[in-house]
Amino acid sequence: MANVKRRLILFARFPVAGKTKTRLIPALGADGAAALHRRLVLRTLRTAHAFCRSQDVELEIRFAGDDENEMRHWLGESWPCRPQAEGDLGQRMAAAFAMSFDEGSPSTVIIGSDCPDLTSETLAAALVLAIAVFLTRKYK
Repeated sequence: MANVKRRLILFARFPVAGKTKTRLIPALGADGAAALHRRLVLRTLRTAHAFCRSQDVELEIRFAGDDENEMRHWLGESWPCRPQAEGDLGQRMAAAFAMSFDEGSPSTVIIGSDCPDLTSETLAAALVLAIAVFLTRKYK
């Protein structure tokens, strides 16, 4: 991951019935909730991948649940796939940002998988804001 300038990190959970989208289980059942989660992750990943290819942005997947082999079997080998850090969501995001910055990325955006209306335009705007924040802090 040398020479990384911009990075998009997708936070995703391996879709296990009974452990994903648990608030939707009463309405969809455990299998239905996991199936919905699977579709949301794949849809978000397609959008993110297309954007990253068109904008020379590195895509990384940070996963929770199961292990890297299972995630790679499900999502493929096309991008780095790393486990999320321990802790609550804020701690896991902070750790992902810190690692990305430590690896040389001045512009990093984290997205979740529950964004069915996500567009390339939204991702582009987020990266512009991330660069603005970086520049503001760098030249204070």
